[in-house]
Amino acid sequence: MDTLLNRLQQLAAQPERATNLEDSLLQCVKMTAELLDVHGSVILLFGETAAGDDVPILKVFAIGEDQVIRISNDPQSRHARVLNRVVAADAPELIGKLEDADFATLRHPQTDRFNSLIAAPIHINSRIVGLLSASGHKSGRPLDQRDLEWLGMIGMLVGKSMQVVQLQNVLSSRFAQMALVREARANLGVALEKAVENPDQLARILAKSFFREMTNTGFSTSQIIQASSEIITQLSSSLNRHSKRMEKPKPQPD
Repeated sequence: MDTLLNRLQQLAAQPERATNLEDSLLQCVKMTAELLDVHGSVILLFGETAAGDDVPILKVFAIGEDQVIRISNDPQSRHARVLNRVVAADAPELIGKLEDADFATLRHPQTDRFNSLIAAPIHINSRIVGLLSASGHKSGRPLDQRDLEWLGMIGMLVGKSMQVVQLQNVLSSRFAQMALVREARANLGVALEKAVENPDQLARILAKSFFREMTNTGFSTSQIIQASSEIITQLSSSLNRHSKRMEKPKPQPD
């Protein structure tokens, strides 16, 4: 118990060491797998729902190293169906056996390792922003209610970690602060609260402010396009580096 509590404290403290939200969530998912002693752990975050969509667009920020999962917006996919149940109940969900009727067709190919699944909502303030799940206890036993309670606690810490990292990022950028205050026409505290609750909105605000500042400074249309292209190039480079980290082979035992 002491070891588990110590690890929870480490999880709560890790945002102080994170350089960005993606790295923070990657550490959270790895620590979740270690804390619960499971083969796989996944963090899904909501994107914004497009008009007419029944299922929120999902963003996979991190996956457990031992679990290869294909996430899609297909409402019949396993994680989409689990997510719908968690969101509807706004509470953790225990699926003790994946061969149960509702999930019989969604079993993991490695049924000996991934025979059960637990999931919990991730909140920022009172809003559900994503899902944390774990599957396949390394002992081979089905995950149980106690595991679910621990996952619920970890989910709360993940939500707090997201808030801390996002606030740190905004507070480290004078440009972001000014853009938020200008858009919100309010004090910085109110603007920060709105930004943490909706990162997608924050991204749009910064993009509009960036465009406005370049226009006001006298840059031409072609120069603004070049600047936008540079952002895309930097993003592509970042995604490639992240992909290589995720695909890095694990050392083979002697």
